[in-house]
Amino acid sequence: MPTIKTETYRAPSNWASYLVNGDPSGLGDHEQGACDDWTATLAHLYSNPVECVEVGFYLTHDAYEFFPYATDCSLYTFQVIEK
Repeated sequence: MPTIKTETYRAPSNWASYLVNGDPSGLGDHEQGACDDWTATLAHLYSNPVECVEVGFYLTHDAYEFFPYATDCSLYTFQVIEK
């Protein structure tokens, strides 16, 4: 029987509208591309984030490999379905 768990990642706050609602307005091509590249590495996740909470300014974050800038960040919680 499948089990639903969650995974939480810290990433730029200005990605929230794109990650939660699929709305890239306000993101430049570079930012949208970085977000797309990062989320491609999270292919095991079930859906868009189910929760987003602002946590403040960070020098690094979980998407730093794709968007290497200090920025205001949020914690994004995703569902994972394990079989």
